[in-house]
Parts: sequence; C-alpha cells; structure tokens
Amino acid sequence: MKRIILIVGLFILTACSSNYSGKYSKGSFGRLRPPAVYYVRKGDTLFSIAWRYGLDPHVIQRRNGLTDPNKISVGQPLRLKYSTKRLRYHKRNKSSPHKVASVHRTPKVIANWVWPIKGRIVRNFNPKKIGANGIRIAGRPNQTVNAAEKGVVAYKGNGLNGYGNVVIIKHKSGLLSAYGFLSKTYVKEGQTVKKRQRIGTVGYAANKQLMLHFEVRRNGHPVNPKAYIGNRYRF
Repeated sequence: MKRIILIVGLFILTACSSNYSGKYSKGSFGRLRPPAVYYVRKGDTLFSIAWRYGLDPHVIQRRNGLTDPNKISVGQPLRLKYSTKRLRYHKRNKSSPHKVASVHRTPKVIANWVWPIKGRIVRNFNPKKIGANGIRIAGRPNQTVNAAEKGVVAYKGNGLNGYGNVVIIKHKSGLLSAYGFLSKTYVKEGQTVKKRQRIGTVGYAANKQLMLHFEVRRNGHPVNPKAYIGNRYRF
C-alpha cells in the first residue's frame, strides 16, 4: 500500500474537490491507548495510525526502521511501544481492546491563528471527556472552512473514526490542526496551504447538526485550540 504521508520538503501543488458520501459523521473520538504491536489494515497510512493513538509518526518510523514512511503494507507489524520481541506479519489485527490514554497539558502560547469558521462554540475542549479532544463550532449550510494557520496538508479522508471527512494540516513546532465533519474538501495531501485559505465546507455531525470539529495536537497530543485561536472570533 502506497499513500502519501507528510514528509518535510514534500509539496504537491495541485488541488481537488471531493464530496463526502455520508450525511453525518458517526463514531467515537476516544484517544486509544496504543498496543505494543499494530498490524497495518487496508487504508492505513503511517500518519493515520499515529493520529489514532496520539503518537508522533516520526517516532514510529524510527522505532520500526522504516526508510520510506510511505511504504507500509496490509498485515505489516509496526511496533508502537518499545520492545525487543521479534515481529511477525499477521493478516489481521489481533490486538486486545484499548483504553483511553492520557493527554498532555496545553502549553501557554500567544494566540495568533485565526478561527476556521465564524460561529458559536457548542462544545469546549475537555481532556478528561471522550469526544472532546478539540472544540466544536456551530456552522451554516455551505459555510467555508479555512486553514487556521499556514502549513502542509498531512491527511485528507474519512478513515479516522469519529471525524467524518477530515483534513489535517501540519504546522511548524510539531503542531497539527484537524478540521472534521466536512461535507466537501478542496485540498490534497501534500499541498501547501496559506493561513485563511479555503480547505473545505461545513458538514453534519452525528447529532445531525451543522458544525465543525476543530482540533489541535502538539507532538501527537491534543491541546486546547483556544490557546492558538483565542476565545473570540477573529479572521
């Protein structure tokens, strides 16, 4: 399996628009505790695996001696925790059920990003609550979603449970921003985006309400988005 995962220096300058087939997003946002060994499934990328378990993809790459992070195959074992045990290929992921993992404290920073959409916050960040890894902002029909800060698109798709159609952008200093519940997307993996650039359109959450799930991660761990966009709307 070959899919693009963001690598520093990789830039793809083409863009595209795609529609999300579902009317609203289902699933859980729970931060899963990583298994010692994960077996690659169809549709996985190194980046999506890292995001699912709150890990740094570069650490996974180094830990498994991957020379090309874009080349992983179905059934391939990936060591997510340090171990000296020998790995073997499996056709399925036979790992046991996972528990919710802990999160890191949000660092004190100066908020200089912009809000991805204009709207009322209907759910705040709460690191102790499943489904509150970020904030949710009420939206309107056909409302444009914009990049909160410049960066490179690291992931675009609906392969992350609970996020629906999502775009994830990598920024400097180990920061990532995610834009979930999108009905349409206008960017491509590897594409550079500017601050305030249109990246998608607001879609429906599981409660059938128009809203955006906006999430920020630092070194793989969820942090409070308000530390970067502020408490009040600005664009």
